[in-house]
Amino acid sequence: MRQKGITPVIAIILLLLITISMVGFAFVWFTRVSQISSERTESQLTEQLTQQEKKIRIDNAKSNTVTLRNIGTKDVASSELGFFVDDAQASLTSGCATLTVGEVETCTISVSCVAGTGKIKVTAPGNQDVVICK
Repeated sequence: MRQKGITPVIAIILLLLITISMVGFAFVWFTRVSQISSERTESQLTEQLTQQEKKIRIDNAKSNTVTLRNIGTKDVASSELGFFVDDAQASLTSGCATLTVGEVETCTISVSCVAGTGKIKVTAPGNQDVVICK
């Protein structure tokens, strides 16, 4: 009597179809992962380059006024600036709305520094500058 079952040819064809579908799934999955990774890397790089273009320099610091110059290639908003007097954070009370490229502006901060010994530090996304108060 002859037994019924899957012939070797049909078994090989089924194994090949299963293998091809698994390879296709893996290809699609790895393609999506690499695409997402590439997009995130590009956006982070763009953000870091933009931050590096926002640089300031302290031209003068006296009491509670700081004169800043935008030496970068992008405008710097006042919300992106950090002010520190002798390593203690100070807040901006007036001035320095937005420093356009090459602009010089005087800012008033909440804390005064001691002339000759006090330090004022201003941070921007691309750099920081520290000077001794005059």
